[in-house]
Amino acid sequence: MEGSTAATDRKGVFVLSALAALVGGLCCLTPVVLVLLGLASISAAASLGNVLYGDYHWQFRLVALAFLALALVLYFRRQGICTLDQARRERNRILNTSLLVLIFAVGMYIFWTYIAVHWFGVWAGLPWRQYDESWAVPASAGVLAAAVLLYLIQLRRSRKAREAREATRAAS
Repeated sequence: MEGSTAATDRKGVFVLSALAALVGGLCCLTPVVLVLLGLASISAAASLGNVLYGDYHWQFRLVALAFLALALVLYFRRQGICTLDQARRERNRILNTSLLVLIFAVGMYIFWTYIAVHWFGVWAGLPWRQYDESWAVPASAGVLAAAVLLYLIQLRRSRKAREAREATRAAS
């Protein structure tokens, strides 16, 4: 049972982080999709992108954070943590998983929005080459490296805790 919980936690971390990054980057992805589907001209999509990113980028980020919080609540409820008492007992797991998901989401958001979507938009013909996004590669690499490091530390701790519980059961 505990091994399946750890596997589900690992899968949940990546899925929740990727979805939050996708939602946060919709301000930049929408114009690209409209151009590629032929629903907007390049100039209309560029104007829409300027409005969505220029005027509303914080709203997209806040919606992504709200989505992430809601997704984490639903995720932990499906894991059987439904009451405050259960949440207190699983406090460390909830905090560690939530922090890890947030860090992964930030790294994926930077990579997705400022690297992947930016260059995809340039490829689609949007006038985004003028924006210097060179900072995004080291920033996303640093944040994602920190997230992977925290993930490996958390994985090691959970394995040690599981081994200690098994040793305690075997001794009794």
